[in-house]
Amino acid sequence: FYDLTRKHYLFGRDTALATLAEDLRWRTLVEVGPGTGRNVRELARRCVGHRSGLRLGGIEASDAMLEHARERLPGVPLLHGFAETAPYREVFGTAPDRILFSYCLSMVEGREEALAHARRSLAPGGEVVVVDFADLAGLPRPLAAALRRWLAAFRVTPLDPAWLAAQGARVELGPGRYYVIARCGPAAVA
Repeated sequence: FYDLTRKHYLFGRDTALATLAEDLRWRTLVEVGPGTGRNVRELARRCVGHRSGLRLGGIEASDAMLEHARERLPGVPLLHGFAETAPYREVFGTAPDRILFSYCLSMVEGREEALAHARRSLAPGGEVVVVDFADLAGLPRPLAAALRRWLAAFRVTPLDPAWLAAQGARVELGPGRYYVIARCGPAAVA
């Protein structure tokens, strides 16, 4: 039910997954907030047959989602953690090549800290990929206002594409600025 309902409004996920599957420069990926494991399963399916050494894992804050994802993804390393302090290197014992935030960063209170932590945790040449609600600025005003109220009821705050660009991300916007796909490389480690 969870996966079926999200299909109708979490646009851009499959576009981001297709791009990741086509990019042969990475072997390890950690998804932040994998929920039911839908994206990990889909990415594994898309990569079968044309990528060797693929390792997928996740960091999940919700105990209930973590339990469900572990049942759905046997053998996939899934750890409990929060985006701002996620133990990325513990998932595979090394820094991941890719970290994916799929409709997750908009729910993180400390999103700047979470994004910076993810960037510092990447392997050299790695990349953080974000797909999430954008500012909705291209939608009709009444629709955008209603959607913002509905999202706020679930503690979701759409991402400002300008903020992502200021973090060094390459930004691609979906129709109506409904969703954003952003990619950014490693940050300098202090």
